[in-house]
Amino acid sequence: MLFASDITTVEFPKLGLGPWELERYVFQNLFNRLSVAWYGLIICCAMILACYVILRNARIREGFRRDSFVDYFLAAIPLSIVGARMMYVLTRLDLYDSFWDAFKIWEGGLAIYGGVIGGIIAVALVSYFKKDPFLKVMDAIVPGLILAQCIGRWGNFINGEAHGTVTELPWGMMINGEGPFHPTFLYESLLTLTGFILLQFVLYRRKKFDGTLLCGYLVWYGVGRAFIEGLRTDSLYFGPLRASQVIGVVSALAGAVLFFLLRAAAVKNLAPADDAPETDGEEESAGEAAETEQEMTEEGKEAPESASEEEAAEPDAATEEAKEELPEPPAPAKKKGKKKKKKSESAAEEKPAEETEEKPEEKPEEKPAEEAIEEKPEESAENTEGN
Repeated sequence: MLFASDITTVEFPKLGLGPWELERYVFQNLFNRLSVAWYGLIICCAMILACYVILRNARIREGFRRDSFVDYFLAAIPLSIVGARMMYVLTRLDLYDSFWDAFKIWEGGLAIYGGVIGGIIAVALVSYFKKDPFLKVMDAIVPGLILAQCIGRWGNFINGEAHGTVTELPWGMMINGEGPFHPTFLYESLLTLTGFILLQFVLYRRKKFDGTLLCGYLVWYGVGRAFIEGLRTDSLYFGPLRASQVIGVVSALAGAVLFFLLRAAAVKNLAPADDAPETDGEEESAGEAAETEQEMTEEGKEAPESASEEEAAEPDAATEEAKEELPEPPAPAKKKGKKKKKKSESAAEEKPAEETEEKPEEKPEEKPAEEAIEEKPEESAENTEGN
């Protein structure tokens, strides 16, 4: 690994920290062409960690598919780099002699707000073509974005840049023997770290409508950046105004207005839902009352019917008892003969053939006609005596 001779000396004399000699390059002129600066490596690490946080939020908190959300990275990262470079160039046209010098990004010159604006435009375009809700997508992105800003500011520390005016505060920072200056890179790093904690672990858990985290980011970072930018000595300008201060104030106001508009819309949408249970309850109670009335009327109808059925059943029972008490009428002779014949036939079938042949011979002896005639007068005589 080859190290460059460019070194930044940083010290916090009143805190007793330093001095530290910080090399600006990881390696320089590798193969006589390639150089990698610590600033670029820190930015890359910040992007990787931001992508992890964003993908996690998109999948777990917002319900997006991880592979479909990668499209936003493919569009937002290049366009954010273009936006950051474009904003820096447009506010420092005096530094560039030709049009092609604007493309020499390796010579430095990026503006964070230009990158944020470019990334938001890319997300808006992708969400439009993918038919995804823009505010929902931005809520998943802004925690990772503000975390990347927190990490990226330490690249300014390595380069000894983005510092503030001279200060007598205990944490004043000496850079290459000059100062002490306001460590504005540290201010902004602490600002964005606090913003990440608030967005990711506080505001996300209390989110009630899409766009909540986007509004929180715009307000938090906009107000904080407007104050910090007033301390810096290397600000970009729109005429007499500091560019980052103007954008910070405008974004904070826009975030506040957007929050109240989204909240009002959410309350308006929730109002019918809140009234719906009451109407449903009233309809349910009315339906229950109607059902109970129907049941009562049906019971009232069933009661007399059951009573009449019982009354009709009582005489039937009495008639049945009377029928049981009456003697059974004698069966007609023919039927008996038939029954006897059936019994004899069944018995004949059961008995062997020999018994069936002997059975007609065993007929009862018939009395002579004279004896029958004699018995009849005796019975008549007995009847006359009884009378």
